[in-house]
Amino acid sequence: MDNKKIINWIVPIKNWKKAIIRTSITIILLILINTFWITGFKTFGQSMEPTIGNNSFVFVNKLAYIHHLPQIGDIIVFRTSNRPYLYFVKRVLGLPGDIVSFKNGTLYINGIKTSQPYIIFKNHWTVKPFRVKKGFVFVTGDNRHFTWNQQFHAQINIKDIVGKVIIY
Repeated sequence: MDNKKIINWIVPIKNWKKAIIRTSITIILLILINTFWITGFKTFGQSMEPTIGNNSFVFVNKLAYIHHLPQIGDIIVFRTSNRPYLYFVKRVLGLPGDIVSFKNGTLYINGIKTSQPYIIFKNHWTVKPFRVKKGFVFVTGDNRHFTWNQQFHAQINIKDIVGKVIIY
């Protein structure tokens, strides 16, 4: 192979500069998007099945709750104060000030029976009414096959919410 063919085969230097600039800009944009807007999390556990399975990958909109509270039914990612580097994926079932209860597996919010079409496994939870604290939301998983005592459910400080799950 002669030198002319080798030179024609190699991309000219000016195109390399453009490629490096474009690649750098793309990397910077991806880092900014991941840091401030959308990020991904790998899930573990069965608490959100069948909606989100074990070892699934979800995308989270970090800006979803900048101007408003989560809504009942939203799936969120949050961390807890005692484990700030451990993230959880759960469904919002109660907002600040709401009175939440379960009667034979049926969810009541402020005394009104609430439909939960995402629940596959019938449960028999019976939980006395309780008020969701100011500045908190009540969350639990979709897999209600377990007893109330075996299920992770909590009132989560709104400040600990990372964002809303948008793709799962």
